[in-house]
Amino acid sequence: MRNSSRGPWDVEILALFVFALGIGGCAMANPFLSSGPEPRVEDCALIQQATPSRWVCNGKVYTSVQLTDIRNGKTPELK
Repeated sequence: MRNSSRGPWDVEILALFVFALGIGGCAMANPFLSSGPEPRVEDCALIQQATPSRWVCNGKVYTSVQLTDIRNGKTPELK
């Protein structure tokens, strides 16, 4: 029997990593980073924790509802 320094989970972790890279390569996107229309909430800073929350992104303030509409491709309502 061969004595290996690898733990019992190393092969599974390596296989999962290779699978994630393969999926990302087919989709032409990095599976570890998000993608979508700008601005994304993960690129913004929370400035008011209320309902709805307010976020600042690149110097502009958005509500969580507006960010959701942008993500879903809806045009924002003009007031």
